[in-house]
Amino acid sequence: MDRERHEDDPQGADWIFAADDPHDLPTDRLPDRAEFDRYATPLLARRGADPALPPGENETVDLSGLDLEAPAAEPAAATGAIPMLGPDGDPVLATEREDAEEREAEGGPVDDEALVAPLARPGAVSYARSGTTPNREDGDEIPWNGFVLPDRFQELGVFDTLRDVAALICLAAALTTTFTLALSPLLELLGKIAIGWALLALLLVHVLRWAPRTPALPAVRGLRIIGMLPALATAVTVVVADLVLSLPELFASLPEGPPLGIGIGVSLLLLGSILGIEPRAHEGYVPQAPARRAARSLLIGVGIAAAVALLIALVMIVGRIFTTGWPYSLIAFANTVISALLLGIVLVSALRRERSWYVLSTAVVAALVIAALADNTLELQFAAPLSFASGFVYLPFLVAAFGLMISRSFVRSMPVSFRRTDWLVYCVRAFEFSALMHAAAVLWHLLAAIAALGGRAPGSPVLHLIDAVVCVCFVVVSLFGRTSLLSRPAVSARASGVVAGLILVVVGFLDVIVNSLAMAAGAGLVTGGTALAIGLAVALMLTVPAPVRDEFGSPDVTRMFADFRARDGGSPSLLDRVPDITAETAQRKTFPGR
Repeated sequence: MDRERHEDDPQGADWIFAADDPHDLPTDRLPDRAEFDRYATPLLARRGADPALPPGENETVDLSGLDLEAPAAEPAAATGAIPMLGPDGDPVLATEREDAEEREAEGGPVDDEALVAPLARPGAVSYARSGTTPNREDGDEIPWNGFVLPDRFQELGVFDTLRDVAALICLAAALTTTFTLALSPLLELLGKIAIGWALLALLLVHVLRWAPRTPALPAVRGLRIIGMLPALATAVTVVVADLVLSLPELFASLPEGPPLGIGIGVSLLLLGSILGIEPRAHEGYVPQAPARRAARSLLIGVGIAAAVALLIALVMIVGRIFTTGWPYSLIAFANTVISALLLGIVLVSALRRERSWYVLSTAVVAALVIAALADNTLELQFAAPLSFASGFVYLPFLVAAFGLMISRSFVRSMPVSFRRTDWLVYCVRAFEFSALMHAAAVLWHLLAAIAALGGRAPGSPVLHLIDAVVCVCFVVVSLFGRTSLLSRPAVSARASGVVAGLILVVVGFLDVIVNSLAMAAGAGLVTGGTALAIGLAVALMLTVPAPVRDEFGSPDVTRMFADFRARDGGSPSLLDRVPDITAETAQRKTFPGR
């Protein structure tokens, strides 16, 4: 009813609905004030004469007598406990509460209305109706599965912890894997000393950081750098020594192998020293603009060094045509093409700061590093010893670029996100990566089939031609999956992407089995292992992340793909229209608001 319409009505607009309404008021009009008083007086008298009953389970307690403006009358924000109040509404002190409990224990008179019992403290702290949000409750973080770090370790970050653990594993694995192909006592001794000193320094750094209550952060940072420098210098020394020893033998046939040879242990030592040499955030180090520029400059330096190594490899390949024979040069050139393509993708993605390619390249190199840790068991082809005298030395440069790409100086300048639509972008990049690498694998198999005529290839010409056809199928399936994600309707695009990933998994698995039986070769790019890994990753990225939801809470695949294609096409994203509420959610709220 419009209230303004009856502002001048002398009868008023008051009305109630009572359970014991005698129904003696007129129903054709609203009662005036006198009629309402005559109606309400007996009802209120009967209600006041009824005996007081305890409140039911679903009833509320009349708190009109409490002074809600007083801070002491409010429930505790963390526990919800109501403070004890006296008869006048003032909070009861702890001494008065103890006196009341003593009088009750002695059998003396106790004023029941003098105290209000507090609520029982819950077993676990709940944020429901507490007036605070979980991310701002007394500066505490939400524990992971009930595990809470001590207060001393609150500054320890997950990213820094993972890099320290990775550095420790890489340094330890460098002791157990192949360090140099030709046993050099001096280099082997230098490597073990450098690894031992780096492991000891890594342990001392954490002891000096967390044991004292007031650690000397500059000394901790200096010890970290000093401890990792010998390991870094040793790895670089081995690479330079192989280059120096290989230059006189660049065009020799080398029937007994390269003069030195760089094992996977050198690459792991290089990666562990790069991961461990940068000071951490809990050591008081915050990378500034000069550090970010230095990381980019080091990446450029790694790229230049890799280009020089590629040039030396090409010169060696051309020279070996006249000394060793064209089959050797042909298979060496095929290996160089694949290695140079992989290294180029990783370096270009980092230098161009392409976010999706950066994430994919980092994941690919991380998978290679994990496989290299088990080189003694797997013995994969990419982790075999390399030398400037026999091929393209790319693995030290690849792991060096990887170590720089995951440093804090570089990651802080790279916007990385893992929202629902980002996984679709990563799926497209995975299909593109698969198409590029398997196209190079097709070229490798064609050159290997030709080199097999001279007895230099690992398999027969027919087997390499069949593998080339299989790699062509991998390229076609990868392009089909990419095209489906970019152009087909949302539901069918997602299904087509999953189907393409499953085809890569099944055919890649069969290809690995066939090549392991026919050539005694492990899983790799040219034998179906890469297709198996990429297909599994794509299928997981398309099925595990839940799609975005509409306003009714239902999954909306169409909206997710629309946002993904808008981002991929360069048009503004739908998520750009969502206001930024980070500052608002970070504030501490009280309930109820005052």
